[in-house]
Amino acid sequence: MESEKQQPKKGKRILKKLGKTTFIVAVSLLTISVAAAGVGLGAVRAYTENEKIRTKTDFEETLGNFSADSYVYFGDKTEVGKMHRKDSRELIKSSKEVSKHLLDALFATEDREFYQHSGFVPKAILRATWESATGQANGSGGSTLTQQLVKREILQNTEKSYERKAKELIDANRIEKYYNKEEILVSYLNSVFLGNGANSKLLYGFKVAAHGLFNKEVDKLTLPEAAYLVGMVQSPNKFNPNNPAKEPEDTIKKGTERMKLVLKNMLTVNKITQKEYDEAIKVDISKSFVSEEDLNEESAMETYPYIMTAVQKEAVDILKKIDEEKDPEQVKKKDQYNKYVNSGGLKIYTTIDKRIYDEMDKAASKIKYNSKSVKGRKGKITEQIGAVMINQKTGEVLSFVGGADFKKNQKDHAFDAQNQPGSSMKPILAYGPALDKGIISPNSTIIDENLKKGGGSSDFYKGDRGPMSAEYALQWSKNVPAVKVYREVLRKIGQGGLFDGYVKKMGIDIIQKDRTVDSLVLGGASIGYTVEEMTGAYSMFANDGVYNETHIIREIRDKDDKIVYQYKPNPVRVFETNTARQLTSMLRAVVTSGTAKDSIGAGTGGYNVAGKTGTTTSYFDLWFVGYTPEVTMGVWSGYDYNAIGDQHLAKEAWVKLFKAAATARPDLIKKGSSFASGTSKNVYFESGTPVDTDDESSSGTQTNTNSNTNTNTNNQKKEKQPQQPTPQQPPRNNGQKPPGGDKGTPEDPTKGQFKFGDGNGNGDGEDHN
Repeated sequence: MESEKQQPKKGKRILKKLGKTTFIVAVSLLTISVAAAGVGLGAVRAYTENEKIRTKTDFEETLGNFSADSYVYFGDKTEVGKMHRKDSRELIKSSKEVSKHLLDALFATEDREFYQHSGFVPKAILRATWESATGQANGSGGSTLTQQLVKREILQNTEKSYERKAKELIDANRIEKYYNKEEILVSYLNSVFLGNGANSKLLYGFKVAAHGLFNKEVDKLTLPEAAYLVGMVQSPNKFNPNNPAKEPEDTIKKGTERMKLVLKNMLTVNKITQKEYDEAIKVDISKSFVSEEDLNEESAMETYPYIMTAVQKEAVDILKKIDEEKDPEQVKKKDQYNKYVNSGGLKIYTTIDKRIYDEMDKAASKIKYNSKSVKGRKGKITEQIGAVMINQKTGEVLSFVGGADFKKNQKDHAFDAQNQPGSSMKPILAYGPALDKGIISPNSTIIDENLKKGGGSSDFYKGDRGPMSAEYALQWSKNVPAVKVYREVLRKIGQGGLFDGYVKKMGIDIIQKDRTVDSLVLGGASIGYTVEEMTGAYSMFANDGVYNETHIIREIRDKDDKIVYQYKPNPVRVFETNTARQLTSMLRAVVTSGTAKDSIGAGTGGYNVAGKTGTTTSYFDLWFVGYTPEVTMGVWSGYDYNAIGDQHLAKEAWVKLFKAAATARPDLIKKGSSFASGTSKNVYFESGTPVDTDDESSSGTQTNTNSNTNTNTNNQKKEKQPQQPTPQQPPRNNGQKPPGGDKGTPEDPTKGQFKFGDGNGNGDGEDHN
């Protein structure tokens, strides 16, 4: 009796479901016919509520912009790898790229009348509804491939409602009017979601699914493999062997049953023979699935993390700038640019020389980095380096080192970290512009004497070494001569002439409050500068006074291989050729007989190197920026938090990295190549009345100019003043040598840089170099 009572209820349920389906099909047919005639838009909107009637432009925004993995390439166009992302996408451009087995399985199971219908098949909807209501489903759904595409990509709505179904049918019909069958099919093949791959990445499209599940190209799939993939379309999480929430045995068992149903459909429509069917259903598909180890897919974020992060940053800046120039109102949010760079199917060609980068990376990994405890931080932190090598003739970044170990510290110390530059600023702010304006010549005599600070201060820059040449003063990094030359440059050409007329053209932008203090020429900046910026400025010295903008990206192409961006050289003359050559001669003396003689000079025999050391009085930041006739490289070393660094690390690292680069590219970095000589006449230097511009309270820094009297917060002891040398006699180095730091375990990964001036002077201790 109970079964008899249930029978009428079941019949009513079936009739009710069929009635609603018939109704929505009829409504949709009427709506489509009305919309096609271009009248009755009110009726269309009534049936679809607030749903807009989409144009081809609307569809193109979605179907024409499927995401795809973006790739990064070295300068020689060999692949660095994919941009980092949690999913994986590779676009199919034509159905001819796909296995015939897969297409046959897809049509047999999901849409047997694909090439005949106009978006949907009414009788198929009725059939599927009847089969679903009566429990007789045979695996051939009522939704066409076009409907599925609309539901997933256009509506992005999978709820089971008649309102959604009506919208789906209308948009499916309109898509069929705007696109041909091949275009619709390719869009479908690229859009379908198939769960997780063996590498745990989400799989979108059959191309990446073939690789992520079977480690095969999509045109190489076997019949069972193709049938299994098509079977997963209905419920990827249910049939995917890599579903982290389910046991593989369970998903594969269910997926195999589904695969056999797909094969049965193929047999029914004569896409395979009985023999092919019998052989395929006997295959143990579980043996075809690939493991994570079998994929052997090492991420570029693991092999080249610093390259990928640096490229990501520069690409975002480039694309944003392009939009700003076109229409400032159309500039997007940063995360949108990041998403496009990662998943826009871009091909990003860099300037990085693979041979140099790999060798420098190896050299950097062999350097011993000190670790120490820092107040306010748990555990010990590791000292870092940042390095950038540039081809000065083009501005191309050939190689760089972002830090000691990316896994332990993700901060990019080459392009992002800003650090006090110490005396490496002296050629940029004082000696270079002064030579260019004829204020000094290399042999000009400058008196090293006590010099009153500006800003009403009663303090003095201390100096008692007497008369010396400008070259000698730079060679031994004397502070008072540098301040005198800096003041005279400002007196002659003003702040605008110096900071905008010279320094900004070198790629360095000095903030306004730093422009008023003398300590800037000694490296006491409020924020500091990146290794890229400092290296770029010196590359101008090396390139006979012409600055080329430093860049790591040469070209960007979109998913259709059209050029989105291409670097266009815009060389800017900053110094006269003779000025740059005179300055190079002075900086060459730093290496041959000055503060870098025992490190850079001794370590680079056979190569002509010019450059400048830089050390802040507290030894928080240490630099060497140098160049040969072919390349320029800057190296910084220090901690991400205020701590005394190893005073030798930057120079030792420079030598090791330079040798690695020269070994990798002896054709580029040549032994024995020489700098061009400049001509010089004797210029009498008269500093005049010191300019009262020193307002150290505005910068938060106070320069300690005597290397033998250190009054910083580290409470280093005063040393006895050395005797005054003659201009020809190198000064004695009686400055206190700071500790190199304790050895210990690496620090926890850190984000950001929390390093500030010590408040007692970030200028360069003149004898510390």
